[in-house]
Formats: sequence, structure tokens, C-alpha cells
Amino acid sequence: MVKKTLSIPSNLRQATNQVKERPIPAVVPPKEDVKKEQEDASQVGAPLEKESVTAVLDEIIIDYKAAHKNMEVAVLRQPFEIREDAIHFLLAGELQRDIFLKCKPELTGLFRKKLLHARVDVTCEIQEEAPNQSKNLYTSSDKLRYLLEKSPALKELKTRFDLETDF
Repeated sequence: MVKKTLSIPSNLRQATNQVKERPIPAVVPPKEDVKKEQEDASQVGAPLEKESVTAVLDEIIIDYKAAHKNMEVAVLRQPFEIREDAIHFLLAGELQRDIFLKCKPELTGLFRKKLLHARVDVTCEIQEEAPNQSKNLYTSSDKLRYLLEKSPALKELKTRFDLETDF
């Protein structure tokens, strides 16, 4: 059905007559919107599962690889935890955090759409690195001692071939 175009009134009386003649549309929500609201209400209560989040994350990584978003892919490969309705990424540093914050709105939308969960949120935290307990190995003797501790078979090779670290 083609809607009738309104003519431009030349005086105030014509304008008021046009307003009076125009029918007032009834406000009835479309059936699709009602169904969508019911689906959203049912989706809110479902708890997140690690397996489903991992599957969706793998799909997102594949899409990002195809779009050549390599920095975002590196951030998404970091470990994550599920805390209530939030997917919490544990990042290695400030650079990853900056990249994450740039793509956070897009990620949140993708997770909500693919998980069919209206309240999913994506957050991040910089994970503190544990200090390296092993001291720096500077000399050949230090390196050999370290390798001998890691691999006892190396000791047998050292004695069999009469290997020395200092020359």
C-alpha cells in the first residue's frame, strides 16, 4: 500500500485540517519484538560454561585471523576465567590491555550474540608474573650446571666424551 503524500499547507487553517484528518496509528508492538523480549528474558538466567565460551572464542579467533587482526588474536589467546556473567581475560601487560580495551565493545557484542546470553560482559586484568626463581646464567659453567640438573643424561655424555666448559 502506497502512503498518500501530504501537501504543504499555505495557511494555518489548512495545516490544522491536515492534522485532524491524519489517522492516529495504534501502538501495538510487533509479534517479533514480543518473542525477542521473551527470549532475552529466558537467556539472562543461563550460566556460562567454559566449553561453550571456548567454542565461541575459537570462532571469533578464526574470524579475526581472516580479517588480519593479529594483535587482537594474540590477546584472545590469553587465559580466561568465567566469573558469574563475565568472561575475564588474564593479560600479560599494558600493551595487551590497550588492545583489549579497543576491541572490547565488539567482543562483548559477539559473545552476547553467539552465546545467546544478554548479560555477558567481557573484562580484563593484568596478571602479575611470578618472579623468575632461577638466576641468570652468564658463564658456561653456570649453564652446564643448570643443564645437568635438568637432564641427568647430559652428565653421562660429559664423562663419556670428556667435555669441558672452560677452554
